[in-house]
Amino acid sequence: MDRKKKRSLSLYQKFSLTIIMIGLVPMLLLSTFFTDRIIRNYTEAMRYQYEQAGGYVSSSLESMLDSYNSISKMPYYYNFSIEGNAVKDYLSFDNFRKIVTGEDYEAENREIRREADMTIFLNYLSSVDGYISSVHFVAGEAEQKLAFHYSTYSTYFKDEDLFEQVNGYQNIDKSSNKMILIPTHQTGYFSSMSEPVFTVARNYFDLRGNVGNTPYVGTIFIDVSLNRVEQLFRTVKFSGYEAFYIVNEAGDCFYSSVKDKIGINLSQEINNLHDTTEELVISTQKNDYGLKVVVIMNTEEAFSNIRQIQRMMYLCLTAAIIGLLCGSLFFSKRLTKPMHEMMEQMKQVESGNFEIQLPVRSGDEIGILAERFNQMSEALNNYINQSYVAQIKQNEAELTALKSQIYPHFLYNTLEIIRMTALEETEQNKVPEMIEALSKQIHYLIGPMQDMVPLEQEITIVREYIYLLNCRITSKVQLTVDAPGANGIMVPKLILQPIVENAYVHGIKPRKGNGSIMVEASVQGDIQEISVMDNGIGMSEGEVEKIQKLLTGNEPGIKNEYNWQSIGLKNVHDRIRYLYGEKYGIKITSTPKMGTIVRLEMPRDIAGQGTAAMGDTEKEIRYVEDDSGR
Repeated sequence: MDRKKKRSLSLYQKFSLTIIMIGLVPMLLLSTFFTDRIIRNYTEAMRYQYEQAGGYVSSSLESMLDSYNSISKMPYYYNFSIEGNAVKDYLSFDNFRKIVTGEDYEAENREIRREADMTIFLNYLSSVDGYISSVHFVAGEAEQKLAFHYSTYSTYFKDEDLFEQVNGYQNIDKSSNKMILIPTHQTGYFSSMSEPVFTVARNYFDLRGNVGNTPYVGTIFIDVSLNRVEQLFRTVKFSGYEAFYIVNEAGDCFYSSVKDKIGINLSQEINNLHDTTEELVISTQKNDYGLKVVVIMNTEEAFSNIRQIQRMMYLCLTAAIIGLLCGSLFFSKRLTKPMHEMMEQMKQVESGNFEIQLPVRSGDEIGILAERFNQMSEALNNYINQSYVAQIKQNEAELTALKSQIYPHFLYNTLEIIRMTALEETEQNKVPEMIEALSKQIHYLIGPMQDMVPLEQEITIVREYIYLLNCRITSKVQLTVDAPGANGIMVPKLILQPIVENAYVHGIKPRKGNGSIMVEASVQGDIQEISVMDNGIGMSEGEVEKIQKLLTGNEPGIKNEYNWQSIGLKNVHDRIRYLYGEKYGIKITSTPKMGTIVRLEMPRDIAGQGTAAMGDTEKEIRYVEDDSGR
């Protein structure tokens, strides 16, 4: 069997790889390490910078909302009477409630006076901060609802339902005494303008009652222009490669550098944000008002200059690699050309010509190599003639001795069967037929001495042997054969009969009853497997180990008190191994009270070499022996 040549690297390839591995790879790794280290340090610095900037914006945002929190409490400190004069009394916190309810107004002009005073209050409240665009107050429910609106830029309020919808008036917790922060929305409820604002709201309660019993009066809404938030970001210098967002716990976007995102719920997007190779995500802790700042930096653009330097380094290294390869090609060709000429001559040696002598043209390493090769070829030729041929003859002699051992053993057992039958007094004398069967077996033994025979011939000899057994015992042994293409499967001569004999003597005979033996041939991958199975008494695990030890040992069989046992089994195993190698031979599995399986394993391409010659006449043997065994 020819072995595939293992292709190795040429001297040129090894030389080039050595230059690259020693010179350029460390440079490549070092440059990659430094650029990655620079990017990592730059990333950390950018992260720290953005965390500081985000923290500053978040803190400034909290301070800004604190001021609007104080402004939203002003209804409790409004100390002007309904006549517009400042009053100083301990119930000044109740002045705003009196305006809302109109209880101190005369009935005939109550609505006019309340509207006028409420407008003055809302105007006063909006003037406190230049970024307050409008102020609203809503009190009561359904038909008794009171709504007052004031805008710095518009005098006409057009849509009450839209106002309550965008500010979520119906869903406001009317029992809360904390400032309520409403996400950014458009002021489309005024006629002449619509701008993005966020709204702070606070419930107003009647404080005249006992502690814990302060009825709800209404809710004040303060619209703050988004320019107020934008002013916070102007105080912070960013790189320009980022997008930032101000969101609440629900994910509503109050402000963003991406204008399309303002006023939209970004909960899903924010929750899915994490650092990637393309983006760096920085998020601050939420402040007291539930707002946090999220900054997303585009690292691909931010690190573009560093990446460009890295690409230039790789380009220079690539040019250096190409230069080194060209140089190594030039020098290695001058070195390897004589070696290639030597390799051409060596092919003669591969074909078995050990008489070849390489020419020695120089005194350098190549010349010394040619001289050493000539010495090796001569020594190898002598060794093969003296040692290898002698070893082959020794193996042939050992194999012949193994084959000769089994013939006397086989004849002795067969003659013993005929002798025992002749001693029995039976009406039907089977001795002549038994002698005829024996003569066929002797003819098979002393016939042509070829090593390999078709499996069908081995099965025929087993049939004759089973017939002889059934002639002298009361119980019958049934033979079953399943061997497709048996006439095309070449096996060593006389390998089945010893296995079948063992199956009867050590498996079926101790049962003192009927038994069956099955011979089966099959292919398992590249192995031709022939199995002999019986339904005898089987063997214990210890007995199987004892036989396996025999097969791997040097003893011819198992020695008992009177004689040797399992000689035939050991003989067959050794013959298969001599012919095909150590990985082949006999394998045994057995189960007590169930039976034993003996598998003969041989290489398929050798065991089946007779199949191609069969052609269309190939036979399949599948039968069960009758009671006569023939």
